[in-house]
Amino acid sequence: MPHHDHRIEVFDAATGRYLGPATVADEASPEQITQVRTARAARSRRLRKDLAAAQRERYAAVTRPGKPERLDAVSTMEAAAELAVADRADLSRLALPDLIPPAAPPSDWRTPASLAARTRLQTSPAADDDEPGGGPEAGVTGDGDGAERGGMR
Repeated sequence: MPHHDHRIEVFDAATGRYLGPATVADEASPEQITQVRTARAARSRRLRKDLAAAQRERYAAVTRPGKPERLDAVSTMEAAAELAVADRADLSRLALPDLIPPAAPPSDWRTPASLAARTRLQTSPAADDDEPGGGPEAGVTGDGDGAERGGMR
C-alpha cells in the first residue's frame, strides 16, 4: 500500500505468486522515531524563521509619495555572522570530487587520454597507438560503428 512502508506484500517476480507480507527488519524504536520527528520539527522551525528573515524588508517612513527607501543598516558583526553561516551552509564547497578516482575501464576498451589520466597510472604508449588513450581515432573500431568491442552506436 502506498504510504505504508512498515509492511509490504511480496510476490515472486517470475511467476507472480503471492509469497506473503514482509516487515522492516531493523525498524527504529519508538524513542528513536520520536527523536527524529522532534529534530525534523526543530529544523523546520529554523528554516521557516530563516525564510521569514530573508524576506523581511524594512523601508524608511515617508509623509509624501516617492520612491521607497530601503533601510539596510547592518553592523559589521551582524554581516560577518551572517556571512559565516552562509559559508558553512554551502555544502558544495565540502565536496571532494577527486578523493576517490573512478575505476579504470577494462584494458580492451579504447579510452580518451583525458579519461585514462584520471583513472589509472600513465603507462608507456603501445606500439600501434600515438597516445595512451588510443590516439585520435579512440573509440573507432572495425567499420566505425563501435560495436565490435561492445561499444555504443
